[in-house]
Amino acid sequence: MKIRYAAASDVGRVRKGNEDAFLANPALGIFAVADGMGGHASGEIASRLGVDSLRESIAHAVRGISSPLSEDQTAVVSSPANVLVNGIRSANLRIYKSSLEKSEYKGMGTTLVAVYFTNSSAIVAHVGDSRLYQLRGQSIKQITEDHSLVWEQYRQGLIAKEALSSSPHKNIITRALGLQPTIDVDVQELGMQPGDFLILCSDGLSDLVPDEEMLAVVKEVSGDLHRACGDLIRLANLRGGKDNITVLLIQIDPL
Repeated sequence: MKIRYAAASDVGRVRKGNEDAFLANPALGIFAVADGMGGHASGEIASRLGVDSLRESIAHAVRGISSPLSEDQTAVVSSPANVLVNGIRSANLRIYKSSLEKSEYKGMGTTLVAVYFTNSSAIVAHVGDSRLYQLRGQSIKQITEDHSLVWEQYRQGLIAKEALSSSPHKNIITRALGLQPTIDVDVQELGMQPGDFLILCSDGLSDLVPDEEMLAVVKEVSGDLHRACGDLIRLANLRGGKDNITVLLIQIDPL
């Protein structure tokens, strides 16, 4: 697969600091967005630890260096999926251990959504409510399902999807990296075609910009990925910019 990408991150209009982080390393085939949480800027530390640790784990795997795995870290879906899941689990443990080192780091954590490309596949994995969307033709599909209280309510039919972003409980996530020494990771293989786009984003975008508007923005700029990222961030800020906003946009080109 031939990949082009662009990424941008913005503090928004309310927060004082940016606790989001992103990873874009086409040489390793790994892309990710993380949204940190915690006081005293520890959310910023957690998100950066998350993406840095993931990059290091993928680099080790590419070089054939493997870490000892516990019994619950067995292969899932495929070998590339196993590499990605183990990388996220390693990041979780690193953040958790760091949270024990200083009192101001206690309770810090981060969401993380990632896509890992190999020669023949794209593997998506996530923890928390940062999302990945797939755009194909004139359609957009949310690939990940949020690990959050409101998403659980939506799955149970208790709340409409249109009401998710306005729910008073929308910021209560049920799963994040760094809160416990082990973590469950959702992982899946994603079919890709030339012309497809992927959007990885923090909830600073997805809470304020509906899916169909994301699609319209990407399609309007005719392949100018940097402009699309900037336009999406500007749109979220026009809606209030209540959180940090991070967008990572990937396009699959013909070989």
